[in-house]
Parts: sequence; C-alpha cells; structure tokens
Amino acid sequence: MLTVEEYDRFVKAMPAKFKPIFELNTITGLRYVELQRLYYNPSWYIESRNQIILPREAQKKVKQKVPKRTIDKLPTTFPYLIKAFQEGRRPPDRTSWWDNLSRWSEKADISPKVGPKTPRKTIESWMLKAGVPEIEIYSRQGHDPVTSLRHYQSLSFTDYEMRDIEKRLTEWGILRRGI
Repeated sequence: MLTVEEYDRFVKAMPAKFKPIFELNTITGLRYVELQRLYYNPSWYIESRNQIILPREAQKKVKQKVPKRTIDKLPTTFPYLIKAFQEGRRPPDRTSWWDNLSRWSEKADISPKVGPKTPRKTIESWMLKAGVPEIEIYSRQGHDPVTSLRHYQSLSFTDYEMRDIEKRLTEWGILRRGI
C-alpha cells in the first residue's frame, strides 16, 4: 500500500507508456488479471455511465459468487484514461510487470517494493480510511467483509497523509464531500 506522495513519486519514475496501465489499475482497484482482460474487452467500460461492468468471465475467481461486478465512482476524466490504456501497450504478463514494478520502485526509492497487488490494496485502504462505506468497497472490489477486514484492519496514516488521500479520492470521483 502506498501513500499519495509515494504513489506520485512512483508514477513519475515509470516510463510514460506504462502510466495508463498503473493509473487505471489503481483507480479501479481491479485485480491485475482483470485489468489484462479489460484490455481485450473494451465493451466492459460503459462510457455513458462512466462504469466498468465486469461479467463473471472477467473475474474467474474460484470463490466468486456474484455474476457481475460494477466499478463506478470513476473520475470525470476516466474516458481519457481508458482510451490511453486501450490505445497503448497491452498490460505485460505478470512476471514482466513484477520486474518492471520492482525496477521503478528502486528508481522512486520506495520500499517495500510495489507489486502487482499494490494498486488494488492502495485504493481499498484509502477508501476504507477515508470513510467510504464498507459495503461500497466490498462490492466494488469483489470482496466479502471478512476478507477486507483481515487485510486492512491495521492501517495507519498520518493526518497529513489522510488529507492527501481524501483530496486524491475526491479528484478521482470516489469520495464525494459536501454533495
């Protein structure tokens, strides 16, 4: 899991051609394999609703009980990001992605290194700490409450980091303050 400052530093350290992959992965909280499948299935993104609707075949989780999962509360700029994602490089295989993330972590001086699960864990932890209702997080991420609590119960951010998190989640359309 990253702080906003680490996230920004990491994105700066990566080549521009890979940024849409990492940014989309973080904003959506998709599992990496779901992100790879989204690349080949652009129809899963419904631009008129600014949502990603993942059918059962996108998820392919052994314990998956939900026939589809909706990723919503996406930034108003998301259509541009997904266009850059789908017109750019296909997401590399998991091993190559791991190697790339490791190399960029060193360049950005981030330890422990960013891994394929880091974007998903980052967005989920930010949402939980920022007060997004847990049921929204569980359904968006495709988790059950026990899984989420087991992974994220010991999160700790400073007041300054929480201000950054709330600001970023508001920019991304996930957190809506004063509406």
